[in-house]
Amino acid sequence: MRFGLRMLRRVVGALALAVVVFGTVSYVVYAANGILDETQARERREQHDDVIVHTATAIAARLTQGGDDLEPPPGDAGGDAALQATEALEAALPTVDAPMQDSATLASASLPEPTAIAQAASETPTTEPTQPPTATETPLPTATEPPSPTTVQATVTLIPTNTPRVTVTLIPTNTQRPSITPLPTDTLPPTVTFTASPTLTPSLTPTPSPTPTPSITPSPTYIIEGTYAVPVNTPVVALPERVPLMEDSDQIVNILLLGSDTTSSALGQTDVIIVLSINKEANSAAMWHLPRDLFVYIPNYTMDRVNRAYALGEMNDYPGGGFGLMKETFLYNFGIKLDHYARVDFSDFMRIVQELGGLDVSVDCSIRDWRLIDPENPEMDPTLEESWEMYTLPLGRQTLSPYMALWYVRSRVTTSDLDRGRRQMDALRAMWQQALRQGLFTQVTQLWPEAVEVVETDMALTDVLGFVPLAVSLDPSNIARYSGTRGVHYTPFLTPDDGRDVMLPNYEQLIPLIRDFLTPPTENRMNRQSMTVDIVDASGYYIGFDLVAADRLAWEGFAGRALGMPEGVPRRDLTVIYDYTGQSKGSVLEDLMRVLRVSDEQVIVQPDPNRTVDFRVEIGSAYNSCVLGNAEDEIETGPPVDEAAPVDTTAQPAE
Repeated sequence: MRFGLRMLRRVVGALALAVVVFGTVSYVVYAANGILDETQARERREQHDDVIVHTATAIAARLTQGGDDLEPPPGDAGGDAALQATEALEAALPTVDAPMQDSATLASASLPEPTAIAQAASETPTTEPTQPPTATETPLPTATEPPSPTTVQATVTLIPTNTPRVTVTLIPTNTQRPSITPLPTDTLPPTVTFTASPTLTPSLTPTPSPTPTPSITPSPTYIIEGTYAVPVNTPVVALPERVPLMEDSDQIVNILLLGSDTTSSALGQTDVIIVLSINKEANSAAMWHLPRDLFVYIPNYTMDRVNRAYALGEMNDYPGGGFGLMKETFLYNFGIKLDHYARVDFSDFMRIVQELGGLDVSVDCSIRDWRLIDPENPEMDPTLEESWEMYTLPLGRQTLSPYMALWYVRSRVTTSDLDRGRRQMDALRAMWQQALRQGLFTQVTQLWPEAVEVVETDMALTDVLGFVPLAVSLDPSNIARYSGTRGVHYTPFLTPDDGRDVMLPNYEQLIPLIRDFLTPPTENRMNRQSMTVDIVDASGYYIGFDLVAADRLAWEGFAGRALGMPEGVPRRDLTVIYDYTGQSKGSVLEDLMRVLRVSDEQVIVQPDPNRTVDFRVEIGSAYNSCVLGNAEDEIETGPPVDEAAPVDTTAQPAE
């Protein structure tokens, strides 16, 4: 028995000793490996730093010693500037020792501060992107993360003096660090090998678009004019060249109108983007709606949807905030200099409509979409399917509640984003007309404190008061609207990284549209304004077809006068135009026929030298001037004309 116990104690003691010895040896091996890894990492960093120092020195020498892009002015020591820039970069090297970041990390990097936009016509060296784009949609960057240390471009900062000096400042380059050839005994794992992919292939199979989408290969270089920084994130398509400034007149004021897709103070995305251009000299105004999915270059960030620029600027403390970044985006991509902005969310919009007593709009295209059965009922649960119904808003003059007004400007189940923009501009004009009828422009001083609680803007009361005289004297025919056409001004495109359905600007067609938008009314439009048109509702429906037609014609520059349904006017199925000018083939008559979709058989020519009006239009029950865009070249054929029921050309119009 005692022998057995002694043997057991010996066995247990031997096991305990073995455990202690094994643990000690393991710790020594672990510590040795850690020291070895740290030594190797330090050697790699030293090699990286050495490569970057030589790269920065070479860039400085090229920029200051006779480069094609930058030439030192007389009397300025270009070599000294290069030496100072190189020394500054070498001093900052410890801050660029961070490991190489992947695309997902770059996507969340903060925006660098913009440099002054100077020497816009000069060309800057292009830098080849080496980082492939991520296969997921780029998230909004956070304000807390530092900007990517791998961005570099020579920026030219103008000194605010009369001395023509140029300071050349170097910032880190986005050229990928060279890989280190591993020793045979120190093979790097595959996860740290960065291989540039020659082709960007989407990882998602997108749903085929009904419109053929062209194949666009990303550019290997960055074509950036001026002093914009190189994009933080590698763009998935080629960067467009900067559009030259379209106008530079003190008489033209451009105001950016934004609508956020939220019901609270959250940033969200600006899904409503409309530029209001006011020409004080011509006493005219124009609105241009931009599609929210327009894919543009957001300066210092990357190519992305235009509706994300405002939130990016706000979240990254961009100078001027969200509007500051929007200003740079419009200046770079469209050549438009924005002067002011105003922004509302869903709740703000409905509150404005409530203060106006509802929204009076002319519905020229019926809309069908889901809506709450009883939006005024607080017990109606919008999360339940039975709370919703499919609703059709018919043609005619309609007064919409705040909920239905928001529904009207947001609906796109049976229409498109471009058509939604047309209705948003309709709503803005309707708000202006109602404010004018209610005399609100004469109460701006009293209403201003309440207005700034609803509308976020950079305009002061003095700015708004400067627009009051124009607001009270502006004729609706002097307000034009622009939007553009999918497939003409905007090219459908699927992004190669994740198959997002976006639109690229077709600058060959878009730049003429922007020029028209920023210039005073054309000669054709002025000719229409010189002609008087009386509009009578002969449909028999009593739903304001005369008002709808008058508003539709006003967008095309006609100063129409709606007369309602006077007694004695016969009911008509087809619209009839009486021409008292005698110019049966004149351009103004042809414009009337085109907009109202009237055939030659529906025109009655009765020349009258003593006329008090140039044209009289009697709207029939088959009236349909619906246009799903808003450009004049988008007007479709419309309903067929009943050739079997000719118009009685001997009939006289009823008074």
